[in-house]
Amino acid sequence: MLDPVILYSLVGGFALLFALSALEKYQDMAAFQLKLENYQVLPAALAPGMTKLVFMIEIVATTLLLTPAYLYGVALSAILILAYTSGIAINLARGRTHIDCGCLGSQGEGISGYHLLRNSTLIILLCVCFMPVIERQLVWLDYSTIVLFLGASAASYATANLMIAHANQHRLWWS
Repeated sequence: MLDPVILYSLVGGFALLFALSALEKYQDMAAFQLKLENYQVLPAALAPGMTKLVFMIEIVATTLLLTPAYLYGVALSAILILAYTSGIAINLARGRTHIDCGCLGSQGEGISGYHLLRNSTLIILLCVCFMPVIERQLVWLDYSTIVLFLGASAASYATANLMIAHANQHRLWWS
């Protein structure tokens, strides 16, 4: 059984992640389309439509995560991250490590196995959200914990991305 504080913290964290990701795509759809094309897993003709579709799916996932229908948002989020992870894995297998991952906040540092590890961790955390939830009333301390968790998880995600970027820049510099 899962405590509701853990559930709301995870669901809120993923809603924040996908909201920021969608915002970044919205601000520069052309750049996201280029990143999508660079993965070379879709025919180039599908890239413009897929760019808009991914953006809309992230908006829908964010919205669902913030509603009583959050399980649909969790499932949609897991599918999205699995699709992103598959694209990264395919390109790693091809030896194409120079492409931008297209991840939230990425700056063209390339892709690596660390992206697979990070995304696998995110998928595992999403799977936790499917566990049965304990029925109990939340108190003010619970809400404070959720807010603190959201801040800590955002900082942890940003730190992980910086560590991945640093490792990839170091790897690309030496190759």
